Amino acid sequence: MDSMRNLLSKDSLLNKTDHIYKEISFLSSTNDDVSSRLISVVARLSCSSNMLEGDTGCSLWPSSLFLSEFILSYPEIFSTKCCFELGSGVGLVGICLNYVGASKVILTDGDTSTLTNMKENMELNNLCIEQEHSEVLKESKNKVECKYLSWEHVSESDLWGYQPDIVLGADIMYDPVCVPHLVRVLSMLLRRNRSQGENNGKSGDEFQTEGPVAYIATVVRNAETFNCFAKAAADAKLSAINIASSAAPSNLLPYMLSYDRSSVQLLKITSLS
Repeated sequence: MDSMRNLLSKDSLLNKTDHIYKEISFLSSTNDDVSSRLISVVARLSCSSNMLEGDTGCSLWPSSLFLSEFILSYPEIFSTKCCFELGSGVGLVGICLNYVGASKVILTDGDTSTLTNMKENMELNNLCIEQEHSEVLKESKNKVECKYLSWEHVSESDLWGYQPDIVLGADIMYDPVCVPHLVRVLSMLLRRNRSQGENNGKSGDEFQTEGPVAYIATVVRNAETFNCFAKAAADAKLSAINIASSAAPSNLLPYMLSYDRSSVQLLKITSLS
């Protein structure tokens, strides 16, 4: 009976008139310069059928694809780490984090319909949605938590229990009005005294940091908005460096001809205080 309900739930998800079903396949070649590992990941996603009509949280954006490629290309950064994503949208990044062995994956969004769709996408990919006191969860290797998070209203006490090693985000600098709230949340999550000073990478490499680090992928569609973020980040004593060239991920989506990887910046953000 439970399996039948699950099938019906999936059917209802895929039959939404305003959504389409997509499968995103990440595939590495044998001559990959970045990683010697063969990668084969298929993500099943319910997405908005028209990203230009307001359902942006349920759309698939280039920055999300780029950030997913980055995670799969450098699994040692994320393996065994607690990872916290802001504005998780359809949940693609979370699927990739689970694949590389993150110890904990926390996906968040401030839109309730997007959050509902995200949870359904986790179920489509056979990931366990975390619930308190769940024996099934304790025995499962697939651990994902989907949470509502309003940047405007969240307090430090709301975030204190998470203490992530890595914060992620894709295309979350979209509105100057939201930028101060985003920077405030990043500042709280990246504060150095929240961690034990472990390194997020190999000794001596460009990923080495003391304390939490954020990786934010973004396409600069509006220079004013991006400059607004850069100033707000500097004022909050956050360092933001574009590492898209120096840490370029493998091209794991060679069949996706419309995907412009060159337009994406990858910001590595750390706290200076």
